[in-house]
Amino acid sequence: MKDASFESPGTPDIFLKTAINPDIDMNLNVSHSAVDENDRFYEVVLKITVTASLEGKNMFLVEVHQAGMFEIVAEDPKQREILVQVGCPHTLLPFAREEVASLVSKGGYQQMLIAPVNFEAIYLKKLEQEASENLPQEAH
Repeated sequence: MKDASFESPGTPDIFLKTAINPDIDMNLNVSHSAVDENDRFYEVVLKITVTASLEGKNMFLVEVHQAGMFEIVAEDPKQREILVQVGCPHTLLPFAREEVASLVSKGGYQQMLIAPVNFEAIYLKKLEQEASENLPQEAH
């Protein structure tokens, strides 16, 4: 755990409502950096931000930065990138999920379970988006 925060600006009033069906917004972000000069050891950080709102007001906001140190033995830079963008976050996700669930329930809310995440699909979509942004623009 590198960092965690929980805010519940709507308390205690939110607990007086009889029917609570909040809008949930979740964002994931993966960052990484080499921590040695040989590009062998990497710190990978999975950042999860969850915001629950009801009637346009924030019920709670939870943010977790789950980090890990990974030794990546891959000569091919593309293979190394796949490991830090897909394999490492996949390893970190269960720990981040547990912390989000714990913080939300400790805040007095019903436990929140984050569904499994397909980091490979996210990575491929990112590559596709980067490729389309790098295409030359047609002259009009």
